[in-house]
Amino acid sequence: MNHISRHGLNLPTSIIKLALLFVVCFQLKNVEADENVSSREDLEWGAVLFDYYQKDYLNALVEYRYAVEIDNPQAIANHGQLLKGGMLLSYGMAEPAKDIFDSLLNENTEPATKNGAWYYLANLLYHKSEPEKAYQALANIKGELSPDIHTEYHYLATLIQNEGQHLVATEPLLQSLPKNNPFYAYMLFNTAIKLLSAGKIEESIKYLQRVSLLGSQNSELATLADRARHGIAQINIQRGDSTAAWEALRAIRTEGLYSNRALLTYAWTAIKLNQFQEAIPALAILNERSIAIPEVQEAKVLLAHLYEQEGAPRKALKSNLLAIDAFDEGIKAINEARAVIAKQDVPKEFIVNFEAIVGQSDWYAMEPTVDYDKLTPFVLDLISSNAFNETLRELSDLYTIQNNLNFWSRQANEHLLILSNSDRITLQGKQKQLLKKSETIKKQLDKKKAELKLYTLTLEKKEREKLASLIESTDRQIESLNSRIQQLKQVDKPYQPPKSYAKVVSNKHAEIHKKLKLTEKYIAKLEPVLRKLINAELDKHEDRMRYYSAQSRLAKARLYDATLMDIKKANNSSKNQVGNGGESK
Repeated sequence: MNHISRHGLNLPTSIIKLALLFVVCFQLKNVEADENVSSREDLEWGAVLFDYYQKDYLNALVEYRYAVEIDNPQAIANHGQLLKGGMLLSYGMAEPAKDIFDSLLNENTEPATKNGAWYYLANLLYHKSEPEKAYQALANIKGELSPDIHTEYHYLATLIQNEGQHLVATEPLLQSLPKNNPFYAYMLFNTAIKLLSAGKIEESIKYLQRVSLLGSQNSELATLADRARHGIAQINIQRGDSTAAWEALRAIRTEGLYSNRALLTYAWTAIKLNQFQEAIPALAILNERSIAIPEVQEAKVLLAHLYEQEGAPRKALKSNLLAIDAFDEGIKAINEARAVIAKQDVPKEFIVNFEAIVGQSDWYAMEPTVDYDKLTPFVLDLISSNAFNETLRELSDLYTIQNNLNFWSRQANEHLLILSNSDRITLQGKQKQLLKKSETIKKQLDKKKAELKLYTLTLEKKEREKLASLIESTDRQIESLNSRIQQLKQVDKPYQPPKSYAKVVSNKHAEIHKKLKLTEKYIAKLEPVLRKLINAELDKHEDRMRYYSAQSRLAKARLYDATLMDIKKANNSSKNQVGNGGESK
């Protein structure tokens, strides 16, 4: 069993609202307590925090950039830099984020900010598949952590097995977290694995049992609960306690991510307990599932073997014949899968449609060029591997960069056209008509406002008060319009970019073209790696199925021989009975 990483957590709306309410109250309290803090600065920083807590990191970064431009003190401060680094990391911009963290660690920053930088750096290194460096980064955290990242720190520590001086508080932290906290079940599971690796088996089982009780909350935790039960079963099997293992396996759902593994383990455990009749139904369920599943491949051979051991040679022979046909079909499907992954556009299509493919939803509306049903069943186990995920993520990022560069490359001609036309723009024609029309609209608004004021004199006091706000709003709009008209009148000629700007744009277009070529070069290097990983997984399936097919063919031959011998014995016995009868006559 391995530690589990959980990504893409979405905070409940209630938590977001509570966080924002806290931020607003905190800011208002500071405003009241410190007259040097302006409400405008607090509001500008609040706009950053609002998008941050919504996990809308792109808009949060835009708001942050604006806050920096207007010299917002909180944005410029170290904790503001730390927030920016965390958002860049969450948005997938690892290198700029790392530069910020390194900068904060090199400066004489306050301990809380430095601890936060070490945490984010460890998170970055872990997701870059550098667990040793991530371990060292977490080990550098000293003193108190910010409450914002305290839970996440413990969770990350369980992933990379870093003790840390904060990790001694894991159990108290778990006790303080509500059971529906997104990290709660995963921290329980990872702590159980940590205890197991330390040889504390009984404590590990207790944590796994706590995880197994959380399966009713949602489908994600139901899968994790199944995995915990399977872990309990594996521990008991290793201890030789097949009865306890069997009880844990019986609680696992017969449908779901871990059902195949659980059903096969259940069958083997039943066989060890000499409960052969209990093993057959589990194997029969597996026998109906896709031949692309490794547990199904093993179950087909095991089911036939069980029938043979139970003294049912006809059932055993039939099972072996069906298994041979299934393995032949499976090997044929593997060859078709190899043809699919060899196609030119498949890696890109595979990634674009990845979520829909894995989710088995109606993704055909996306118009794929090949039938992925022939490929995906064989790579479901591969998808959960770290090497495949790293390659998939890197290639996905490259495709995104390629799409962006292609878009801006297509805009090059439009940019040049805009620049060439900017020299010929004057205030003649439509601009003068616009000014004239604006003057007319202003006069009409002034007239309407005067009529409205006269009309209000005929109304009751309450009704006049209601219209007062409308009149004030109209006044503000008229003032705004007047201001814009005056600005337009003062403009002798429209804005024109400096002469050097054309060269800057041209250089930028050349840079886009250069980076597009570099991106395509990286894609050309990485696509074969993805194909190699998938083909290696297909090789494993093919080798396994050929091995099981050979076993089934040997069993078929043996059962045929046994059947022929039984028939021969029966014939001989019949002849002897006839002969004895003849002599007696």
